[in-house]
Amino acid sequence: MKISRELAQKFLSDVPEQNNFWVNNGPILKNLCELADFLRDVDDATYEYHVNKEKNDFSSWILQIIGDEKLAKDIFKNRNKESTYRKIQARIELLTKLANY
Repeated sequence: MKISRELAQKFLSDVPEQNNFWVNNGPILKNLCELADFLRDVDDATYEYHVNKEKNDFSSWILQIIGDEKLAKDIFKNRNKESTYRKIQARIELLTKLANY
């Protein structure tokens, strides 16, 4: 699927306040860049609270709130936080180019 400039900008934008991601015992995230920054430094216990064999809260938030199906699918089964971070960061870089930021 080709991503338009407008769609790339939407994926990178802040979500409405009521759809922010509330990290367990942590910050409140409002966009993909904040999620990537969080994942870069998050401790294992907090990551595993949100990503485990029963669920992937980050993938769900990206799919249901941000609307980026490809990224959500790319990280859905990923249990490794470094790999998840790299995939999200790569997607942000691509979206930034497409959005002409």
